[in-house]
Amino acid sequence: MLSADKLIDMLVDIVSKKGNLLLNIGPKPDGSISELQVDRLKALGRWLAQNGDAIYETRPWVRPSAKTDDGGEVRFTKKGDAVYAILLDKPKSAQVTIQSLLASDKMTVSLLGAAGAVQWSQQGKDLAITLPSALPGDHAWALKMTPAPWQVVKE
Repeated sequence: MLSADKLIDMLVDIVSKKGNLLLNIGPKPDGSISELQVDRLKALGRWLAQNGDAIYETRPWVRPSAKTDDGGEVRFTKKGDAVYAILLDKPKSAQVTIQSLLASDKMTVSLLGAAGAVQWSQQGKDLAITLPSALPGDHAWALKMTPAPWQVVKE
């Protein structure tokens, strides 16, 4: 049985690559669903209530993934003029640097589930983002970048 964290990571990864996640929920002979499965579904629902904007009605961006300077995994989705960078790993510090991503000067960045914009700066070919000290939620954190970053650096 997948943990809630792995289930959310799997959903984000699949959506970033234009896929669909099919969950197999197997009821018991009496028609009830096991507590483990219910727990995973509720965790997924809580995550989507906060971060659904980065999943629902999105499309893949020009690339599906990136890494942070500390080795964290990032997945991208796009909707309208926004790109979502979803951090699959809990950041090790308040500053997260997404490798090989150039931003437009007018871009704003917000963290879904948190109030207001977050600070960012271009560090050469990488995008450095300063997160709030307390992250909302327990799994995968979605950054909304509007308008979309205008260039991906060739690696």
